[in-house]
This record gives sequence, C-alpha cells and structure tokens, in this order.
Amino acid sequence: MIDTPEKPAETPRTEPTDQSNRKVWWIVGGIVTAAVLLSAMSVVGVWIWTVSSPEERSTHTEEYTQDVTGIDLVNEVGDIDLTAADGNVLEVHREASWRGAEPEVTEEVAGDVVAVEADCDDGFAFFGSERCEVEFGLLVPAGVDAEVDSSIGEVHLDGLDGDIEVETSVGDVEGRNLRATSTEVDSDVGTVTLEYAEVLGDITVTTSTGDVVITVPDDGTTYEVVFESGVGSQNIGIATDPSDRADHVIRVSTSVGDLSVRYAE
Repeated sequence: MIDTPEKPAETPRTEPTDQSNRKVWWIVGGIVTAAVLLSAMSVVGVWIWTVSSPEERSTHTEEYTQDVTGIDLVNEVGDIDLTAADGNVLEVHREASWRGAEPEVTEEVAGDVVAVEADCDDGFAFFGSERCEVEFGLLVPAGVDAEVDSSIGEVHLDGLDGDIEVETSVGDVEGRNLRATSTEVDSDVGTVTLEYAEVLGDITVTTSTGDVVITVPDDGTTYEVVFESGVGSQNIGIATDPSDRADHVIRVSTSVGDLSVRYAE
C-alpha cells in the first residue's frame, strides 16, 4: 500500500484589522493637522509683523508742463480733491500712509492724458491690522477732462470746466463752482452733491444708495429733468421744459435715494 503524503494545511489569509485602518487614518490626520498648523503659524506670524510695524508716510508732487487734455485717476482707498488750476500746469500731489505693505502708485503719460493709479495690498485688511491710504490733491488746468475711479473715499471737485466722469464704490461726491461740459457720476453708496456756476452740458447721475442734490444758476438755461427711483422722492425747484426745447438734460437714477434740483441762492 502506497502512502499518500498529506497536503500541507493552508494558512488562512488575514484581512486588515480595524486597528490597521485606524493607524492609517491617524497618520493621514497627523499630516493634515501639521500642514494646517504650519499655515496658521505663517499667517499669524505675518499678522504679528504687520500689527507691530509702525505707520509710515510719504508725500510726492509731480508737475506736468506739457499740453494735457485729460487726467485718469484710479484710487483704491483715500480721498481725492481736484481743483481748477490758475495756470497751465497739471500738478499731482499725493500723501500715502500705510502699515504693512506700502501702496503701489504709478504715474504715466499716454499721449496727452496723465494716468495715475494707487493700489493697496489688503491681504490682511480683514484682521483690521493693515492700514493703507493714498490721498490725492490735483490742480487741473482749464479745459482738461477728468476721469476718476474711487473704491473707498470721498471725491471733491472744485471749479472744473472739462468733461467730468466719476465712479465710486463707497464715498460721497461733491462738486462746486463747476462749469463742466458734461457730467457723469456713478456711485454705489454715498451722497452726490453738484453745484454749478454754469451748466455747459448734460448731467447724468446714477446711485444705488444715496441722495442727489443738484444746484444750477438761475440764468435762463432750460432743463429737462428725468428721475427714476426704486425708493425715493423728488423735489424739482427749477423751471423745466421737454427735451426738444431744453438746453440740457438732468438725468438721475437711484435705487434708494431722493433727488433735489434747485437754483443757487
């Protein structure tokens, strides 16, 4: 009789245990936690540096003696003043203040237009730690068109007699002694007050939230006033004519805000 060798018993295959799975997740969780902590430490480190940095200031004035037909100014944070100049020199004066990253300011001449832009690095503004502001004061020669784009800050216009185009996100717009050949103001949040020594063109104002006050001279000029508002009232204290007989059109559109149009006292 031939003996048949016994077949060796198979070792049962073991499946990964719950303990092994937990170990893997602990490792992954540790790596993720370490990455988050390192990122948080970097943010806090930069924030501490920003808070502890002293506030810095700088001033700069540039004069443009060549013939200029327009000024194009873009400012992220800070007030803007444009005043009629006595002579033919365009002067751009700025005062910057910051804590943390210094604002970036560029000035260049493109043809006969001077373009100025000021930007702030507001990466940590939500912590309330970073301060950045650039205030501009410009002396604008007669006949020069002014285009202003402001994110946060007031815009003041005095005595300008070219085309005026202003766009703001947050901030009041105030004009006085104006002799503008045309006026366009677009404001998200803020009051718009325009006072004219002489009206030489149409006036167009668009606001999301804010009242509009327009004062014109009682010099016989005729106007058509067009007012559109979601929530707001109008007080028209000047003589009006239909557009086919009016010298100029005052067109105002607001989402929330009142309109007042009156003669200068």
